[in-house]
Amino acid sequence: MENDQNNRPEHDFKLIPARPVKLKKDYNFFIQNPIFKFFSFITVILVKIIVYYIYGIIFRGLRVKNRKNLKHLKNGRYILVCNHMHILDAIWLGTSIAPRRIYVTMLQSNLGLPVIGKLLRLAGGIPIPETKENMVNFLDELKQELSKNTPVLVMPEASIKPYHVGIRKFLSGAFRFAADSDAKILPFVYVYKQPKGLMKLIKKKPFVHLHVLEPVEVVEMETRNKTYVATKDKVHQIMSDYFNEHSDLKDPDYKK
Repeated sequence: MENDQNNRPEHDFKLIPARPVKLKKDYNFFIQNPIFKFFSFITVILVKIIVYYIYGIIFRGLRVKNRKNLKHLKNGRYILVCNHMHILDAIWLGTSIAPRRIYVTMLQSNLGLPVIGKLLRLAGGIPIPETKENMVNFLDELKQELSKNTPVLVMPEASIKPYHVGIRKFLSGAFRFAADSDAKILPFVYVYKQPKGLMKLIKKKPFVHLHVLEPVEVVEMETRNKTYVATKDKVHQIMSDYFNEHSDLKDPDYKK
C-alpha cells in the first residue's frame, strides 16, 4: 500500500489548491455518530437530485445499466471498483445506489479542499491515510464496516483522466482491501455512447453510461502479494474486455 502511495499518478487537470492535511493518531475514519449520519443522508439526497438527476442524466446523458447486479450488495462484503474518467464519476456511482449507504475512499489531501473537502467527508468520503500508523487504524475500521455489509468504493486507477478511452493501469489498494477483509469485488464500468440523430449537432462529448458487472472473487495465491496482483490483473482484464465490447469508443491499446 505504501508503494501505491509513492506511485500514485497525477490528475490530468488542475485541481483547486488544498491546504496541507495531517490526520490525528486516533482519527475516526468511519464516523458512527447518528447526527453526522443524519446530515450525511440529507447531503447525499441533495447531491443525488442536483448532481445525478439534473447534471448527470439531463446534461451528460448518464444511464445506469445492469442494475440487477446491485442485488449482490444485500448479502456479503463488497469492495466496489470503477474506472476514473470524470470528476463526478464516484459521486454518480454512489448516488445511483442511494439511499443505500456506501463509502468512497479519496486522497487524504482532498480534506484540505475549501468547502468541498467537508462536503466530500459528509457525503461518505473516507481519506486514505498517508502514514503506516493511520493505515493500521484505517484497515481495522474498514474491516468492521465491511462486516456490516456496507460497500466501499475504491477507484483503482487513482487519478482522474477526463474522458479517457479504456481502462488504465490499476494500483493494488482496492484488491488488498478485498483480500484482507474477505470481501468480493463488484466492478462498475463507465462506457461512452455517441449521440445520435439531432443530438449530434448539440453534444460534442459522448454520453456516459455506467454498467454494473457481476461480482469477482479474490484470486487466492501462495502469498498475499501474489493474491493482490492476481486479483488486480483479473479484474482489470474483465473491465477492459467489457469496456471494449460495450463502448462506442474503443481503446486503441486494448489487448484481449
